[in-house]
Amino acid sequence: MKTEDEVRDVMRVPEQDAKGVVRNPDRLKPMKGIGQVLAQVDDVSQAVKLEQELVEQYKQTVGGYFRRFSPEFFRPLESRKGFDTDAPAITVESVLMYAFLRADLDFISAQARKPDPDDPRAGDSPLNGDEILGAPHIPPSGHGIGGPSRFKGGSTASVALISTPTPAPFWHPNAQSTLVVAHVGDTRILLCQTTTGLAQPLTSDHHPTTPTESRRLRRYAPAGSMVSGDSFGEERIMGLANSRSFGDMQSKRIGVSAEPEITRVEIGPAEYSFIVLMSDGISGTLSDQEIVDVIKEARTPEQGAKDVVDYATEVSHDGDNATCLVVRLGGWERRSEGGVGSLGTKEIRDKRRAEALDPRRGKR
Repeated sequence: MKTEDEVRDVMRVPEQDAKGVVRNPDRLKPMKGIGQVLAQVDDVSQAVKLEQELVEQYKQTVGGYFRRFSPEFFRPLESRKGFDTDAPAITVESVLMYAFLRADLDFISAQARKPDPDDPRAGDSPLNGDEILGAPHIPPSGHGIGGPSRFKGGSTASVALISTPTPAPFWHPNAQSTLVVAHVGDTRILLCQTTTGLAQPLTSDHHPTTPTESRRLRRYAPAGSMVSGDSFGEERIMGLANSRSFGDMQSKRIGVSAEPEITRVEIGPAEYSFIVLMSDGISGTLSDQEIVDVIKEARTPEQGAKDVVDYATEVSHDGDNATCLVVRLGGWERRSEGGVGSLGTKEIRDKRRAEALDPRRGKR
């Protein structure tokens, strides 16, 4: 275990400025993952063909940004006349990439076939218009994915897959495990390191201002020119806070993609205490260290998740959605032993709660 002196200098704790406003520290970069691992696939050439066909469908259906689309972990698109039987093996990462992109394309394709609720001429169209136009194999509008009218919004997603090489469960203190995270948007995943008690991020926010997203978007000139600031000083792309998401079909052509950021981490016995998955109503309000410190004080993961939500909604000025899921790992029973335990952010948490209870809060 690391001592208090070894941890305190590197702990990232929110601070109050001269006006009493709490400022969250800059976030750490997400952990670097390890290399890919082969997936068990019976027909590799067929799997590669599905990947290539998906890329081609994006190019033909969406266009724009996707005309130069080359997903990470995919084999580059080749001639449709034939596929190499010696195709490279499929990895777990490429399967996750395919799953995210396939789900997104299916969704936006289904929405495109539905009437636009904002179109004043939609009421004049026949209910079976898609069948009349000669596509009887396609489910009639309103009977595909979603409701009867077009959904123009979007959603973020964070997925964590964990496995062990032995029958031992991943939460056993002596178990080794592999964690694979796939992520789009600004939902967030954290690990809590047992020896230090520090938060270790596994994801980064997919906002137009982040360096990786800015570089990706500006490769396609129209997207770069459509990034602008709002009245709160935050940059947005076509009015969207997230540059990666499911849906948001009106912004797909300029690069709002569902390409997941994928990270693979090997976890040693009791190396981490727990993993936290949360929506931006949590991560947009609290610092990473506050989140893990609140959970350390709970008796169970379920209680920890509830306490995080309660704390975030108590001190938040925004009232955004707040969802949290805590999963115990091998070091759960020792979650408060490393570093300074949960005391590192206790002072700032007490200040935030006091500020939230101040009756003058809304008048400042």
